[in-house]
Amino acid sequence: MSDLKTKLEMLPRITRDLAVHHPMAVVLFGSLARHLDGLPLTQPPQDIDVLVVGDNVPPTIAQKYQDAPLELLRFRVHPFVTLARSLRYDPKPMALARLYSRQLAQQHARSVIAACLLLGPGYRQFGIEQIEVDGLEDTRDYAIQQVLFGERWWRQISKFARERRGPLKRLSDKIVGADRFVET
Repeated sequence: MSDLKTKLEMLPRITRDLAVHHPMAVVLFGSLARHLDGLPLTQPPQDIDVLVVGDNVPPTIAQKYQDAPLELLRFRVHPFVTLARSLRYDPKPMALARLYSRQLAQQHARSVIAACLLLGPGYRQFGIEQIEVDGLEDTRDYAIQQVLFGERWWRQISKFARERRGPLKRLSDKIVGADRFVET
């Protein structure tokens, strides 16, 4: 059985295993998402990149998938919604500074990748620089994604993050009580 076929067959199992922990969203990204989107790849996907937003997802779940390495980016709901609020309301330089300072502190680009996924194709216009790999520009498109679970919630949080309001509109939103992300 081919390595790619194994990874594709594991996606429903991974989704089921994550769904029992009641996440808000499970999003596939990376090379496997690009493959499923029909984009040409220079090499087959090496792993399965998944972002999961939920408060109850155990950190050991990725260890179950030795056959097809699972790269799991776990976010608790509140920090993820806070990231979306920052993308929506903070001045771009401040939002970018927060993203990159988290990257330096955590020594991982998980917040930057999450922001790219939230913003979709507009993440470059927002000002997010491509993440560098070995000092070279990373040409991968982090906007390509497949929502495996929680599509409605993901669509709402993405729309919330993409609708730039700025600091002055944040004040007017706060006055009328519309400055919080509320799932409808």
